[in-house]
Formats: sequence, structure tokens, C-alpha cells
Amino acid sequence: MTDSTSSLSSLQSRLGHTFANPALLQQALTHPGYANEHPADGDHYQRLEFLGDAVIQFVVTAALFHLRPSEREGELSRLRVALTNGLFLGELARELDLPSHLRLCVSEQKTGGSPTVAGDAYEAVVGALFLDGGLPAAQSFIERTYGDLNARLASLRLDDANPKGRLQERVQPAHGTGALRYETVLAGGPEHAKEYRSTVWIADRALGTGTGTSKKAAEESAARSALASEM
Repeated sequence: MTDSTSSLSSLQSRLGHTFANPALLQQALTHPGYANEHPADGDHYQRLEFLGDAVIQFVVTAALFHLRPSEREGELSRLRVALTNGLFLGELARELDLPSHLRLCVSEQKTGGSPTVAGDAYEAVVGALFLDGGLPAAQSFIERTYGDLNARLASLRLDDANPKGRLQERVQPAHGTGALRYETVLAGGPEHAKEYRSTVWIADRALGTGTGTSKKAAEESAARSALASEM
């Protein structure tokens, strides 16, 4: 990890944009934990991440709208989730070698950064590009780093994307929008590796049960179980 001027210059070449305000790029590369440990070194990337997420959603939505003119809204939403979730954005960040430029707190340095940090940084960089160069700069970067969307989609395991949304789409025509409910309990495990168990229901009928290391992961596992069943 480095924050040297030469390193930032090299990174800007890969980003395809020279910042009029380099401080924006430095902020996009600063983890909140680092900012807490070094308050004199400037702000962290969370606000830029918030902005970048919205820009990515817009650009990818527009691209999919034109790429798949015959697809319905539900399928377009599923494809968008696959192309904008944190794991996918993390892969894009690693292709750009963003993690090596991040300013991380001590605990994150020990692990090289949690799996979500790289995706957060990609979103923050998009936010910084939007502020520094407007939508054209941000859109150009997104389109270039995503590359051929059909090729990206072909490489993804789309059946794993947004299982709760896909289950909702399956049951909605017969049961309405509010039919599904998830019941999640903490199943146990050591403090550093808690396990949750979730069951998805329609009325008094259980459709599927799953486990995960968070409530969200357990609910997604339950939805996948329901989708794999006869229902």
C-alpha cells in the first residue's frame, strides 16, 4: 500500500483520467478506519461511495436497457444486480489493482482488506470521477472497466444473483407482493463465526430453509432452497 505521488500518477493512467483535484482520488482510496486513525490526513471514502453507487446504477441500467431491448423489467433488474453487487465490483477493483493503493487501518492491513472493501473503493473512485470530470468521465471509466457486458454476463453465475428477488417474482403472480416472509434466528457458533438460520414462508407453509454467517446470507440461502424445490 502506498500513497506516493508517483503511485497516484500511475493509477490515474489506468483510470484514464487525470484529476484536476487529486485530493478527490486520495479520499476515494481512504478507508474509514484509516481516517479515524489519521484524522489529519483527510476524509474517508464513504460519501464518495454513496455517490458512485448511484452513478454505476444509472450507467449500467441504461446500458442494459439498450443491450436487451426485449427483456422485461424483472429480468433487467436481475442482470443489474449481478453487474453491480459488491463482489463483482470488487473484481473490477482488483483488475485495476485498486486494493494496493488503498489507505487502510491497522486491522484491515493485517488481512489485506475485507472482501467488501475493494468494491467500496471502486464505487468511491466512480464518485470521485463524477465530481472531478462530470458524468462523461465517470461513464467512460465504467464502460471501459466493464468492457463487453454480454461477455461479463456470460462469465457470471446468474442463478446465484438476487435469489430473494427471483423467488418474489415466482410467487407474486399467484400470491401477491406481500406473501413472502422470512423468519431468521441466531443458530449459534463462536463469537467470530456466528451462524444464522432462516426459513421463508407463504402463510403457514415453509418453502425453504438455509443458513449463513449473517441474516442476509441466511435469507438468501433459504430463498435458493425454495427456488430449488417443487414449491
